[in-house]
Amino acid sequence: MHSTTILPFEVEETILDILAEDNVDLSTLKTCSLVCQAFLPICRKHIFANIVITDDLDDVEAPPVSAFVGLLLKRPQIVDVIRKLDYTLSDSIPTSTREPLQKALKTISKLESLTVRTTSGFDWRKIPIGPVLLQLLLLPTLTHFDVAGAKNFVASDLIPFVNLNYLRVGHSMTGTTKPTSPGASPERPIQLNEFVAEGGSGAVITRLLNARRPDGQPLIDFASLSEIMMGFNQPIDVEASQELFRRCHTLTDVRISYLNPFNVRPSLAHMLRPSMQPLKHIKVNVVVDDDDQDPLFGIPSELEDMRIKNIIETITIGIWVQGENCPEGSEWGRLDEVLTTPGWFSLKRVSLTIEIVSFGVCENSLVVALRKLPETQFPRLSTSNSVSFDFEVISVFL
Repeated sequence: MHSTTILPFEVEETILDILAEDNVDLSTLKTCSLVCQAFLPICRKHIFANIVITDDLDDVEAPPVSAFVGLLLKRPQIVDVIRKLDYTLSDSIPTSTREPLQKALKTISKLESLTVRTTSGFDWRKIPIGPVLLQLLLLPTLTHFDVAGAKNFVASDLIPFVNLNYLRVGHSMTGTTKPTSPGASPERPIQLNEFVAEGGSGAVITRLLNARRPDGQPLIDFASLSEIMMGFNQPIDVEASQELFRRCHTLTDVRISYLNPFNVRPSLAHMLRPSMQPLKHIKVNVVVDDDDQDPLFGIPSELEDMRIKNIIETITIGIWVQGENCPEGSEWGRLDEVLTTPGWFSLKRVSLTIEIVSFGVCENSLVVALRKLPETQFPRLSTSNSVSFDFEVISVFL
C-alpha cells in the first residue's frame, strides 16, 4: 500500500523512531512496517539493527545461523541497517552453512557492536570463521566489542582495532606475540572509553595490562578510560584491579561488585585513590549469603576515607541478601552519618537498594522491617535538602 499521509516524511520518521525506543519487542514497529511502503525502510532500520544468532543446535532462544543467511539472501539490503551482532559459536555448525555465513558476514559494512560467545569447550583459536569475525572489527564504524563469553580469545588479535572504545572481557584469554587478525598495526594503542571485566577475570586484566604491540607500545592505553565495571571473587582480581586503577587518569564512573566479599573484599578507598580526582559516580554491589555478615561490608568506613578530597556526585549501593536474616541496626546508621558529614561538597544523590532473595511466595517480616530503615537509621539523608536519597527494598522470589 502506498503512503497517502499529508505529513512530511521527516515527521513520519521521527514518530517511528520514537516508537522504536519504547517498543522493546518491536511488535508494534513490525505492524507499522506493513501499513505502507513508505514506512518499510524506516521500520526496517530498527527491526534489523540488532541481530542475535547462534549455531548451537541446543539453543532454542536465538535464531539459527541458517535463518540469518537465508534472510540476507532474500533481502540483501538489510546488511545496511545491521548495527549490532551477537553471535554464539559452537562446533556443531555444518560446513554447508559455514561458507554462506562467511560470505554474509563479509557484506556487513556499518556494524557498531560485536558480541562473540563460544559454547562450552569450544576454543576461539580453533574457530574456522574467526578471521572473518575479526575483519568486522576493522570496520571504522565498530566501537564496541564483547568477548566475555568466548573461550581463549587471543589478546594480540586486538592490535589492529584502534577504533574500539568499549571492551568487555571474561575470565578466559590467551596472549600471543603475533596477531592472527588481518591488517597492519595502527600508529597508536587502543584507547578505551569503557572497560568491563567479569568476576574472576583478574588474570585476563593482568594479561591486557602487560600486552605489548610489535613496536613495544602497550596494546591498550587505559589512561583514557572514563568508565570501569568489574567484579571481585578471587584474590587475583584485587591485584589486577589495583594496577588498572593506577593507570586510569580520567575515570569518572566506577561500578564494582563484591561477588564473594567474605573472602575477597579489597579496600575501596585504597583501590580508587589513584583515580579519585576526576571520579564522579560510584556504584557498589555486594552479595551477602551469611546471616551474620555486615551487609555493608565496611563500606561506610571506606567512604569516610574518601571524604574531603573528592568531587563525587552520586553514590549507589546495591545489597543482594541470600538469607533469612539481615542486620537492621547501627551498620546502616553509620552510612547515614558518614554521608551527611561535611566534606561531600559535590554529592547530589545517594541510592540504596536491598534485594531479599526468598523461597516463599509472599514478603517476609525482614522485608517489612528493612523498609523502615529510612525512619530509624537514615534520618539525616531522608531529610537532607542538598542530597537526594533513594531507598528501596525489593523481594525476589525463587
